Amino acid sequence: MKKILFIVFITVLLNSCKKEFSDSFTPYTNLGINDTVWTNKPLTNGFLDSISYAINNTAWFVDSFNTVLEKKFKLNDSLEIFFPSHSYSFPNTPGSFPDGNIKVEVLALRKKGDYIKTLIPNSSKNYLLETTGSFFVRLSRNGQEIVMAANSGFYIRWRDDNPRTNLKFFEGAQIPNRDSLFTWLPAPTDGYISVWDSTSLGANKKGYQLTSKSTNWLSSSNFIDTSSGSTRLNVTLPLNNTNKNTLVFAVFNDKKTVVRLSTDFITRSYYCMNVPVNSSITLLSISLIDNEFYLGTRSIVVKNADRFSVSPVKSSTGNIINVLDNL
Repeated sequence: MKKILFIVFITVLLNSCKKEFSDSFTPYTNLGINDTVWTNKPLTNGFLDSISYAINNTAWFVDSFNTVLEKKFKLNDSLEIFFPSHSYSFPNTPGSFPDGNIKVEVLALRKKGDYIKTLIPNSSKNYLLETTGSFFVRLSRNGQEIVMAANSGFYIRWRDDNPRTNLKFFEGAQIPNRDSLFTWLPAPTDGYISVWDSTSLGANKKGYQLTSKSTNWLSSSNFIDTSSGSTRLNVTLPLNNTNKNTLVFAVFNDKKTVVRLSTDFITRSYYCMNVPVNSSITLLSISLIDNEFYLGTRSIVVKNADRFSVSPVKSSTGNIINVLDNL
């Protein structure tokens, strides 16, 4: 009898332990949707490439021109680029001037959604920028890079109905940063931004002109005014939206500013410094989990460092692109 009671006791105890164990959370490593573990390493290039490849439909302009002649290209009705004649050189070989045709490639970022598609921020290190236009310009001949010769430059001109006069010339720079390898830096000796105003066939046209001595990433920007106070923006997502599978962006509703939030490994959250108090912002998250995309959006007003939550839902890449095109 005692033996039977002992067996019953052990069976009840084991069943009790089994129930307690099954109620606790155990990550299932075979499914990313159940993975809640953050990493203290940068995002993989493969993940970033997958995101950009899926949502980036920004079109490149590609053409060529002869270096002995000046050339103006119209990329669209409101954007043109002008190259002077006899103004090019091979890098690191002064006095070596290419002749004949050279290839030109241009990528123009004008809309807020363009910066998310290409994963290019509107920030200079930890300081936010308001940007009226960013451009990538590459010159080459037979695959070899071509640069502007000393004391020469080209210009990019685009339409804007309300141009401002306080924009500065910035260049893209590589930096060792765990969340992004790219930032913008002021470069007043390499170029400048000016405003143009003309009348053609009775129609008044205005806009910006970016004049540059250098190629690669170029921008017309200025630092956001934080004289009335600034704060830290903090954002949290569900546990399975980790820094291994999710990007979070802050899109300013009343400024031409888009910034990708940094990740805080300690608090398992996303953040951005130096955000002006009372900023009206649309938070936007993009996650890629188990080859499925998730999109989260939320409109907020930032008054202090309180945390905001975003809840992503499954989405198609077509829907994500449509949302980005309408920011």
